Amino acid sequence: MEAIKETPQLVEGLTYKGRKTSRAGSEQRRRAILEAALRIVVRDGVRGVRHRAVAKEADVPLSATTYYFKDISDLITDTFTLFVEMGAEKFRSYWEDSHRTLHNTIAHISDSAESGQQLINAMTDLAVAYVLNQLRHHRDYLMAEQAFKLECLRNENLRPIAFKHQQYLLNDLVAFFKQAGSDNAEMDARLMFTAIMTVEYEGLLQNPDHLDETIIRGYLHRQIELMLHHVVLR
Repeated sequence: MEAIKETPQLVEGLTYKGRKTSRAGSEQRRRAILEAALRIVVRDGVRGVRHRAVAKEADVPLSATTYYFKDISDLITDTFTLFVEMGAEKFRSYWEDSHRTLHNTIAHISDSAESGQQLINAMTDLAVAYVLNQLRHHRDYLMAEQAFKLECLRNENLRPIAFKHQQYLLNDLVAFFKQAGSDNAEMDARLMFTAIMTVEYEGLLQNPDHLDETIIRGYLHRQIELMLHHVVLR
């Protein structure tokens, strides 16, 4: 996975368990170790993260991984924390652009059943574009996400981070549905979150060069249409 720069915290409540660093060089090495662990998660799953394997991947002495992370649990937990921060940074601008697009769409449609359908179509376009972008350009991110979700069933230390990750994504979807006029934005956001997770997982099982956009669009359009049917009917 690509290198990650130091950024302001975008997900509240995330903390690292490993040894804290104050020097730039030490922080750079600690970050390199976590990035190496992420690459292993994508390639071999979370269970592939071991001190020796991570040290080899990061091209650092074995003593470096044990210096920053006293045990594998802390290393895996901090790797997941970095993954969540990375996702927040990577997709913040995408969601901001989507909100602006939806706002402009709402501003240029009238109050009619036809306009309600236009809104649903616009939201479908945004959702499909998001999913296809994920599947074509961020497959490593999705692979890591699936690996961490599975590990959360075994490792209770990861669950609080998983809930923060989910809530971060849900917050954007809630704002999205409020903007669209949903009468239950929080529930619609959860339903949409589940729909997106489903099509992303199914897409990961396919060749990225042969994704069936028609199926993805049909599934997401149906989901959005059912959630916003009152917009069309009013």
